[in-house]
Amino acid sequence: MYFMFLKIIDIDYKDDIFLALESVEIDKASYVEGNNLDSILRDEMPIFKGFFKTEEDKSKKVILITALVKEKKQIDDFINILKEADIDIENDDIIRVVAWKVDYIFDKIEKS
Repeated sequence: MYFMFLKIIDIDYKDDIFLALESVEIDKASYVEGNNLDSILRDEMPIFKGFFKTEEDKSKKVILITALVKEKKQIDDFINILKEADIDIENDDIIRVVAWKVDYIFDKIEKS
């Protein structure tokens, strides 16, 4: 079992990413919308204004997804689906994925 943290940096790809997650059965995930820290520092703290280049409004937004994933292969398959869809995740700043092996989980056991 793995804990996956997925940051969608380019939100134009949100729908493609959601479909890829669903197709590899990474579901029961949590979804949070947020702002890039550099845009907050630049816009709300004038002392940092010169440190960051100006961005379009959409690039200030990010989406964070967390999920428990049964097998690492699901994460590999998710990444491969995005590549097969001609989404250049290796050269463009579109997503960031981090996964940790989980040693302990307390959760309600699903009954079938």
